Amino acid sequence: MKFDYLKTVWTLLFQAQDSKNDVFLLLDTDAEQEYQQGLYFEQLALNDQYQQYMRHQIYRRVHDHVSTHATSFAYLNERNAIWCFLRSALRGHPEAEYKMGLGYLNGQLGLDRDYRKAETWLKRAAKDGHPDAKRCLYDAYSQLAFS
Repeated sequence: MKFDYLKTVWTLLFQAQDSKNDVFLLLDTDAEQEYQQGLYFEQLALNDQYQQYMRHQIYRRVHDHVSTHATSFAYLNERNAIWCFLRSALRGHPEAEYKMGLGYLNGQLGLDRDYRKAETWLKRAAKDGHPDAKRCLYDAYSQLAFS
């Protein structure tokens, strides 16, 4: 009985590493943790940008001019998010690969637009089975964003 159990576990692990299927992603908790941490920092950056915008609007209405000394820490959270997504994507997490591709395609999360890097990451995500990456690649090719 124990031998059958061990054989099943061994088969799952061996096949998962070869095919990079969903079982491997479930077992690769580091990639998932990095991805979740990236989502957390991305949300912090969005919240900080919104708060900065609201402070700017209030200041402008009260003082009738634009404040030039406002400080925002959104760039730090964007940087942390992109590093977490990158670490996760390098471990083969399809959702993180997709986020990296979108970041380069649209110039999000503090990344400069780079169509070649966007294409690379979106192709990796599509190869790993991410359905939105396939659609995004199709849309980008149809708009001739990539050469």
